[in-house]
Amino acid sequence: MKDQLIIATAFEGTVRIYAATTTAIVEEARRIHNTWPTATAALGRTLTGTLIMGVMYDPLHRLTVRLVGDGPVGEILAVSNQRGTVKGDIVQPQVDLELNQFGKLDVAGAVGSGELIVLKDIGLKEPYQGVVPIVSGEIAEDFAYYFTKSEQTPSAVALGVLVNPDGGVRVAGGLIVQLMPGVTEETTSYLENCLSKMPPITTVLESGKGLTDLIAEVLGPIEVNLLEEIDVNYYCDCSYDKFKGPLLSLGDAELDAILQQQGCIEVKCHFCHQQYQYRKADLE
Repeated sequence: MKDQLIIATAFEGTVRIYAATTTAIVEEARRIHNTWPTATAALGRTLTGTLIMGVMYDPLHRLTVRLVGDGPVGEILAVSNQRGTVKGDIVQPQVDLELNQFGKLDVAGAVGSGELIVLKDIGLKEPYQGVVPIVSGEIAEDFAYYFTKSEQTPSAVALGVLVNPDGGVRVAGGLIVQLMPGVTEETTSYLENCLSKMPPITTVLESGKGLTDLIAEVLGPIEVNLLEEIDVNYYCDCSYDKFKGPLLSLGDAELDAILQQQGCIEVKCHFCHQQYQYRKADLE
C-alpha cells in the first residue's frame, strides 16, 4: 500500500489536521542505512515529522530538520526537498537500547538532550532558522514544542514507528493537529480531552484503519473537511552533476593531488548511499 498524507480542517477552519502513513518511507530508510530497531524508530519519527511539516509551507524550496542530541544515535537529519518527499540520515544507525519503563523502544534514551534545528527555505533572501531545545527526545513532543515556541502555532503531534521482531518496519505514521486563529476555548478543551484518550498511532494503523479513521480517533463525530490527499515517498535528488560542482570548486591543484593518489574520486551520497566516480577526464 502506498504511503499517503491527507490535510483536513474542522471547526469552521479553526483546526487543521495533517495525517500520514509512512511505513514504506521508514522501511526504505531502514534498508538504506541498515538501522537497528531503536535507531529505526528515531529516524522514522523524524522523517515523518519533517515530511508533514514540509507540506505546510507553500512555496517550499527546502526544509531541513536536524535533531542534534547527545545520545548514542548522534545527529538525525531529515530533508523535505519537494512537496510530499523526504530523505534522511542518522550518524549511528546501529543502536538498539533496552525497552523503556513502558515496554516501548527507548527513543528518548537514544536521542538524549540537545537542540532541534529547523531551516526553512521558502524562496526569501535568507532561509528561516528556528532552534529549540529537545524537551523529551521522544521527537513528537519536540516537534510540538517547536511549533508552539518558534511558529506560535499550538500543536499536538503524534509520531509512531512499530518494528517487527526481524527489524523490519511493520507500520509508521504521524498526526499533527494545529489550532488556528479564531479557535474557541471550547474547541480547545474538546480536542485536549480527545487527544488524552487517543491510542498510540501505531495501534490504530496496525489494526488496518486508514487516515480518515485516524482523524476520527481524535475528533470523534465532528465533521471534517478534507482539503488534499498526497502520495508521499522517500526520495533523494542527488545526481552525478550535483556532486561534480562541489568537486570542481576544490581547484585544479587539489583535484590533481587526489587523482594522482587514488586514480579517481568516489563520492557517496549520505541519504541514499548511491556512489559516483569521477576520473580526471570527467573533471576537466
